[in-house]
Amino acid sequence: MYDALMLAAIIDELNDTLLDGKVQRVLLLDQLSVGIEVYANGARHQLLLSANASDPRLHLVSREAKLTGDPNKVTPLLLLLRKWVRGARLVRIYQEAPLERVACLRFAKFIPYGVPESSPDDTSETILDDDETALDGELVETTIVVEIMGRHSNLILVGSDGAIMESAKRVPARLSRVRQILPKLPYTPAPPQEKADPRTLTADDLTALLTANPTGQLHQILVSTLRGISPQIAREIAFRATGSIRTKAEAAFEQRPALLRAIGEIVAPLRTGAWVPTLYLRPADELNHLAITPVAFSPVPLFYLREMQEERFNSPSALVERFFGATARVQAHGQRKDALAAVIQGERERLAGRERSLAIEAQRAEEAERWRQWGEAIYAYAWSLAPGQQTLVADDLTVPLDPALTPSENAQEYFERYRKAQSAAANIPALLEETRQGIAYLDQLLILLQLAEQFDQIAALDREWQQWQQRRQRQPDNAAPPKHQQRGKKGQQKPPRGAGAGKPQTLRTRGGHQIFIGHTSAQNDAVTFDIAGPDDSWLHSRGVPGSHVIIKWASNQQDEQVIQAAAELAAYYSGGREAGRVEVDHAARRDVRKIRGAGPGMVTYRNEYTVRVSPKSEAELRQRGILE
Repeated sequence: MYDALMLAAIIDELNDTLLDGKVQRVLLLDQLSVGIEVYANGARHQLLLSANASDPRLHLVSREAKLTGDPNKVTPLLLLLRKWVRGARLVRIYQEAPLERVACLRFAKFIPYGVPESSPDDTSETILDDDETALDGELVETTIVVEIMGRHSNLILVGSDGAIMESAKRVPARLSRVRQILPKLPYTPAPPQEKADPRTLTADDLTALLTANPTGQLHQILVSTLRGISPQIAREIAFRATGSIRTKAEAAFEQRPALLRAIGEIVAPLRTGAWVPTLYLRPADELNHLAITPVAFSPVPLFYLREMQEERFNSPSALVERFFGATARVQAHGQRKDALAAVIQGERERLAGRERSLAIEAQRAEEAERWRQWGEAIYAYAWSLAPGQQTLVADDLTVPLDPALTPSENAQEYFERYRKAQSAAANIPALLEETRQGIAYLDQLLILLQLAEQFDQIAALDREWQQWQQRRQRQPDNAAPPKHQQRGKKGQQKPPRGAGAGKPQTLRTRGGHQIFIGHTSAQNDAVTFDIAGPDDSWLHSRGVPGSHVIIKWASNQQDEQVIQAAAELAAYYSGGREAGRVEVDHAARRDVRKIRGAGPGMVTYRNEYTVRVSPKSEAELRQRGILE
């Protein structure tokens, strides 16, 4: 929905509101979101820039939704923004290329020679007034590039020389061979779409597009062949021209003049600026206990959604803010995620230290046999030892001796070490396994938290963390997990898997198959062991924490396209989301087993095969027509 047309409408608004304004504050809202306060035209304005994969966007924020950041949290990008953007003038706002979802905000800051710069990590909000006196200095220009491209979204600070200074997301060569985003590298825009420009489309061009794929869906052809046309806008064009969003290309062939006219109407505001920001809401349904819910927004009216409740806005920014809810929610989500992640990471580091200590103890236990041999050797050769002797060499053994002890006391010392090591060795394997399971579970929690996009998912992961901690607090650190914790007490009724975690995400594919995605550990358990049948398909990224994905087949015949799509979703909802290609394991549900004694969502499996895919979101799969 936040497509190239919406970005164009936002940029028109920003040019009317913020141009030549002065930046007063720069705030870190979360790791991928920045707030900028600009004083322009006699008023203060708040600007939100976000590269979050779930809702990347750029827009003004109302005064009621006051942006606040955590002064104790900084990122390299924030430090450089404070240095070069705070106190600067916003001199240009534009799209990197027409009909592309990339916005550029150019700033100019005058830095006098001989005047010490404020420290970039200074948290003061005070900005000095412009110095009107003639001072020698340098005018430094920097540009914030806001790339709104789904999971590839980013905020990039570019210097006047065209080199990248810093970014919200760094993209090394291992994640992208084509385009790296790293400091000091030259900034190269994303490759332009090899599509026709709808603003200059002719009747002959349209004829060629329709005849190339006569049996294809018209709206899908428009998306794949016209630059800047999103699936939502393509459906609107099809509806305006043919009266249906499901028209095929061959049926639209005779209506080419109407189709060309509809395309012209849609892109006309790019020239005129006559945007009509409109929100579409699902009416309340008291019977099914459904409240009024925003379902779509657009900078132009969408006639194909005429049955929805409609709300129009004077400002495209106000529309976007209304759709995504109060902007404070974005900050609250980010701050809660960051705080929870820090606590979990701290516990993970503690467990990692314990694992190292147990590994050392295990190594010492392996040396216990040598201490027993030394003790026996001392007894065997005690007759030959002289008082004060420091070593015994016998039977290919070199035994260190304490000269202050008698032979018997030296032997007893080694036997005591042996007995202690043997006693510790009995518990070390179980403790080591328990600790490693704990680390794996916390890694899973951290990844799921990083991918969480909704408040209830963050809250559910917080509850899981609290429950896991409570279980550990009831169990001493120096004891192996009791059997009743591993197997469950006899006669004790266990809560259902996934209880209190919310419903897992459900998608429907062509052919009526269903895809279930767990977004918390408990949901992973639920989709795998409660929803899936033994013959259904289970998918998970290989060697990387993430969501369990289930394909519940509508028939006995499996669809390779659906398996590919589910694998792409499993890669998207995993720690490998930012990678170019991810390995995903696919197995029958009957071959998946829960790890005894481990946290929710921790499983083993067999008889799998592995596919290598690129991560894809639901929106990308819907665009391909795989999902309904």
